[in-house]
Amino acid sequence: MRKGFATLFRDLAVVVVAMAALVGFTGRTDWPLLVVLLAAALSALAFVLLRHQGPQEEKPGSSVLSDTDEAPLSLGAPRALIDALPDPVLVLDAQRRIALANLAARDLLGADIEGNSLLSVLRQPALLTALDALARGEQPEPMELPEIAGHSMVAELSLIEAAGAEIGRTLIVFHDVSNLRRAESLRSDFVANVSHELKTPLATLIGFLETLKGPARNDEQARARFIDIMLTEAQRMSRIVADLLSLSRIELNEHQSPEGSADMKRLVAAVVDGLALKAEARGIVIRSPDPTHLPRVPGDADELTQVVQNLVDNALKYCRDQAVVTVSAEIITDPALLRLHLPHPKSVPAALALSVNDQGPGIAREHIPRLTERFYRVDTARSRDLGGTGLGLAIVKHIVNRHRGKLEIQSVLGQGSTFTIYLPMDAAPAKAA
Repeated sequence: MRKGFATLFRDLAVVVVAMAALVGFTGRTDWPLLVVLLAAALSALAFVLLRHQGPQEEKPGSSVLSDTDEAPLSLGAPRALIDALPDPVLVLDAQRRIALANLAARDLLGADIEGNSLLSVLRQPALLTALDALARGEQPEPMELPEIAGHSMVAELSLIEAAGAEIGRTLIVFHDVSNLRRAESLRSDFVANVSHELKTPLATLIGFLETLKGPARNDEQARARFIDIMLTEAQRMSRIVADLLSLSRIELNEHQSPEGSADMKRLVAAVVDGLALKAEARGIVIRSPDPTHLPRVPGDADELTQVVQNLVDNALKYCRDQAVVTVSAEIITDPALLRLHLPHPKSVPAALALSVNDQGPGIAREHIPRLTERFYRVDTARSRDLGGTGLGLAIVKHIVNRHRGKLEIQSVLGQGSTFTIYLPMDAAPAKAA
């Protein structure tokens, strides 16, 4: 430090002596030159002071850095950053211990995983192989891991640059692909079911056509019987295709609110009148609801007609002969009931509850959650004999979902089943209010 002061005084002395010599040489009356010399002296003095100003001593814990320095990452900064990420993230140190785990990773793998070896937390050989490849300078491809806590995961690995060496060396990000795999499985099952449903009537048609071309070529009685069967199978395929197209269209628009309104009084009456002959053929009576409980509701009239048509038609199919199918309606204004029966009850003043009850054999409890799946049937043979496609309740569910309503199913073995749809209304009727 003394050497620094001595050098400073020497340089200051050189500046002063030089300025004094120049002033003596020019004389005191040459004012413009004196002003220039004074400015030069001040500049020289500032240069000397800046030159001899030593670097500031950095206090312990200080974060003062030069412009070219890069701030080291503290533990708090990356934790706050990665905790905000929705995907699980792990940071490993050189010994492959978990140096840092974000909130999603701790929820998935355990709250106390930090500080533990990765091998003790995740027994995934493929992950260890990828870490070895990363250590050799290779970049492993994202890999799908076996299920972790019931989730299908894809892991991506990357090295952290030297600036982040204080928090770890390796970054592992997990992406949850469970919904994607579930959708792929549903799509695969759907294609398999469609193929199966169409394969049976096609095989029947091909078999009878081959018979008519061969052994039954001249058999008038067999020909008439085979043609009736072929017509039935062709009509069944036509219904399946029509229902598939309808379901596809409904699913495409399911997240768009329907426009317009539907007069439920006229709609229900039209459906009951249309199915009256089918009911009379088996001695079944259809009881209609009180018209005063059938208001207008916001929605697509054609789609809601399809809902009521499918529910009443199903009731007629599975109801025993000489029985009663009851269509009933109720307007709900109680906020507690609205919250119970509607998926989005907020700001809904009232709802229409439309129920269809049959006196059929009933449905076992374990089948009820799956009734709205495509092609799911409790009794496959009977359903096909009755002309069912296995898509009717799936169509009902998606239409009701589009109308922000809800479908509920109740059944008692030996007593029958009740299918109820809840449709939100724009306003409570004056009488109900």
